[in-house]
Amino acid sequence: MKRIEDIGKLEFHHRQGGRFRWITVTTLLLAVGTILHLVSPSVGGVTPNWAIATYCVAICLTKPSYKQGLGIGLVAALINVLTSKSGFPYGNLLSEPVGALTCTFLVHHLGHLQGKKHSLLPALSGFLATFMSGFVFVTILKAVMNLPWVVYVTGMIPLVIVIGLLNAVVTPALFFPALRLFRSRGMLEDVDETAVISDHSEYVLQPSRDGVLVLDHVSYRYNRQRTPVLCDVNLAVHKGDFLVITGGAGSGKSTLCKALTGAVPHYCGGVMKGMVFVNGVATTQSSISALAGTVGYMLDDYDSQLVAMTVEEEIAFTLENYGVAPEKIEKTIDEVLATVQMTGYRKRTLTNLSGGQRQRLVIADVLAMKPEILVFDEPTSALDPEGTKQFYELLHTLNREHGHTIVIVEQNLEAVLPYADRLVVLDKGRVCCDGSVETTLAYMYEHHIHEAAIPSVFACAMELAAHGIITDGKWLSAETAEQALRQQFSS
Repeated sequence: MKRIEDIGKLEFHHRQGGRFRWITVTTLLLAVGTILHLVSPSVGGVTPNWAIATYCVAICLTKPSYKQGLGIGLVAALINVLTSKSGFPYGNLLSEPVGALTCTFLVHHLGHLQGKKHSLLPALSGFLATFMSGFVFVTILKAVMNLPWVVYVTGMIPLVIVIGLLNAVVTPALFFPALRLFRSRGMLEDVDETAVISDHSEYVLQPSRDGVLVLDHVSYRYNRQRTPVLCDVNLAVHKGDFLVITGGAGSGKSTLCKALTGAVPHYCGGVMKGMVFVNGVATTQSSISALAGTVGYMLDDYDSQLVAMTVEEEIAFTLENYGVAPEKIEKTIDEVLATVQMTGYRKRTLTNLSGGQRQRLVIADVLAMKPEILVFDEPTSALDPEGTKQFYELLHTLNREHGHTIVIVEQNLEAVLPYADRLVVLDKGRVCCDGSVETTLAYMYEHHIHEAAIPSVFACAMELAAHGIITDGKWLSAETAEQALRQQFSS
């Protein structure tokens, strides 16, 4: 086991889609191939084999293992069985896996071949995979239909060669645009493959300070971007905190949320430096599913987290996926609905819930996993003032009465600050100030950082204090301002 002297230099690389990106890329390309097969006209009875061309492109892009290559071939075979117009379409069940394995072999052993600074692999794989697949197919067809040898030798084999030559042209024509497209989406990155799949299991990683959530010198940039979204962020969240994170658009707030839940770096493609610790465990040495038992996360688009038809089915869905016993599921549903004050809505369909009720349901869904930490990304952006007030009262209850640690990303601060005990402001990916609510608001006001989020009553207090009219500038709401004024003038 290795110890890291400077954790800020430790890197974790991840391509969008991770180890399963070969499935995503192949699925998209086979869909394109199927469409081209159905719409492309034949010339003299000859047309390219679009299925082979597109899975050759997918294999050249993702470099799958032989087992994965066989899977690609079987999927292509099933598609061809359903769409083929040949006399014996079931021959594809053998011919397509042979073609896919041929292409996989070429990728692993001849991938270095180049001509005029461009890879020759797409053209070579397009021809040889098509020839091998076609050879197997026509051989099966001859045997099944008892065709004469003269037809097989002088007609069918030459036709296979012609289609192979066509595919040697169309495969590169598809490959290079696909390469540019998937690279622009961050799914294909020129990094060392061992770095991509590394889980840092060879390192001894420990946080530099106490906290249920600790970020040590965390920097992060997304794939295909040069500018980091987070820059050397150091932050500790302690048990029982009600922490609010704010900042302007593009300051890195949402990325920081994702880092706290493990979505960065396990899901989002990019490069992370430094480390995030959840209860002392490095997120790169864990998984999103394992972290979900400790950190619950609600997206700003909370509706996207709802998948079932009714309230009870929604909560049960999450628990069933984790193998919870049926009797415990029933008990948990009752408990979490009571916690979010939705006991009477158990049988209600999701379409009959208001926005605030659906939001409470998402919280109940998260609470079902019994996480000690709850992270919210701009949770009130779609709520009216009354709904916002009720939402933060609920979070205050979860924080004070149930012991949950709360982390909220928010731009509209007036409603949440009365419940917060810490406020962090981000600017251009850096933590500018981390302190009490009053300290951070004063910093934002004095340094002109995200001033639009500063409650107007607090800005007024800062102006009055600057002119010596008042001595207490800790105004977070109209109520606290009124109390402060009464106390000052009465004294």
